[in-house]
Amino acid sequence: MYGGWFRFFHPAIAAVSVLLFVVEYLLVYVSGAIGVLTALASALILYVLISVLDVSESLANALEDISILLIYIMLMAGLPWFYLSQSLLIPAVYSLVLALCFWRASSRYPQLGLRGILEHFWLKRVNLKRSCLVGLIGVPLGAIEYFILLPPPPAPFFDVLYFVQCVVYMLFFVALAEEILFRGMILRSLLGFMDPLPGVLWSALIFSAMHTVWRSVPELLFTYAAGVLLGLIYYKTRNLVGPILVHAVNNVMLLTIMPYVA
Repeated sequence: MYGGWFRFFHPAIAAVSVLLFVVEYLLVYVSGAIGVLTALASALILYVLISVLDVSESLANALEDISILLIYIMLMAGLPWFYLSQSLLIPAVYSLVLALCFWRASSRYPQLGLRGILEHFWLKRVNLKRSCLVGLIGVPLGAIEYFILLPPPPAPFFDVLYFVQCVVYMLFFVALAEEILFRGMILRSLLGFMDPLPGVLWSALIFSAMHTVWRSVPELLFTYAAGVLLGLIYYKTRNLVGPILVHAVNNVMLLTIMPYVA
């Protein structure tokens, strides 16, 4: 653990956080090609620096976990997703995120099977009643995010089938993949060499950076605050189920409930 100034600031994590904002900005506001090339160059440079510099194993693990985001950006912007129907896009994209997470975890811990990897992420079937109650935090969060983004209703009238599809997609793909990546991997690796509070704050900043795609400064502030909350829940409960449920309920409220009741 670091003390003093390094308790809240770490130059390597700060640099890679800024880098993610720059890559996302280029991708969204300048050019997709430039964004992808910057992500590729950044990933290569990052791996070279990890290899040649004398960094601790815990810091190297954290930087490698964060570099998954650069790989994800390249794949998201470079693969021909337009060939997929809209209904298959979310499962395909977030299956890719899950695959990257399990690839990284299995390469780091080859002795662990699937169950061992899930337990390593703190994804546990314990205190499920408490986790479900925690998940209700997603209701007011989703309402707040709705008034930031104001997404249009997906159909003129509330559609039960679309609601069920959204619940399945958000719970088993979006929330599951993002919480494993940002809390189960990145935050957990940051906790290997940082105190809990700065680890939560940095992981929330990284989480916010990946939402630049919404082209909204208030959304960046919201996702940072939400990232802090999700990180604290993850750390305090030592379980990923609560953050997954909060995240999923938030998104369902945002996309399928609030457009009809606001």
